[in-house]
Amino acid sequence: MSRLALAAALPALLVCAGCVMPNQFGQLQKDVADVQQTLAGVSKTQADLSQKVSALETQVGSGETVKRSEIADFRARLDEIVAQSMATTDKIDQVNSRVDRLSQDVQAAREAQRRGAAASPPPSVPAPDAGGGAVPVPVPVPTPGASGAAPNPNALYTSAYSDFSKGNYALAIQGFEEYAERFPEAELADNAMYWIGECHFSQGAFKTAIAAFDAMLDKYPKSDKAAAANLKKALAFVQLNQIGQGVEQLRYVAATYPGTDEARIAKDRLATLGKP
Repeated sequence: MSRLALAAALPALLVCAGCVMPNQFGQLQKDVADVQQTLAGVSKTQADLSQKVSALETQVGSGETVKRSEIADFRARLDEIVAQSMATTDKIDQVNSRVDRLSQDVQAAREAQRRGAAASPPPSVPAPDAGGGAVPVPVPVPTPGASGAAPNPNALYTSAYSDFSKGNYALAIQGFEEYAERFPEAELADNAMYWIGECHFSQGAFKTAIAAFDAMLDKYPKSDKAAAANLKKALAFVQLNQIGQGVEQLRYVAATYPGTDEARIAKDRLATLGKP
């Protein structure tokens, strides 16, 4: 079963396990629906882009002159599909992470049911004192958590991503940096560093974006965001008019990640630049 399908079925599993979390059910189902809708939008954009490529190839093959405005439109569409694909991938990562956590909750609930009342502490029993009276046995009271505790990692990441989605890039960078610093071993730590680069890229700070992507790749070379980070580095070089470095980086992406969307996009951009 796919992770998204599992997410859709998870509420019923949790109810069966006796772990009632209605707020989590509703939010997770909504998030799954949002991801599915986004995937549909990305698929439509890819179909439109494929038609555009075919049309341009037909024009070139017939000897027709292709207008610069059409090339510019093609490049804009490429950037759009890159951004949509990366955003969708990150949403799927978030949903998958939450599915994993809720699945663990299911297992924990079942274990608790099997243990039953044995796990509960016995009630306090009065103990006789020397005079025949009863002395109450003190029951330990849990100590409240200290103030200033570390933030919830999921809440921190979600807040930062929300800021990114709204264009609040400075806040998003701050949130992602805090997440990456506090939780370097977390499943989404590499994603957080990747989105720092995306924030800088979206602001037109292409040199800073390249540095951010390099930092992420140095720390997490095997990240599932590695292909996307290398591709965005290439696009940043092109935006800086450093075409030679951009072409070299695009060729690296095409050769290193064959069969991926990033490799296909890199090849398309190389063709657009006249460097197939």
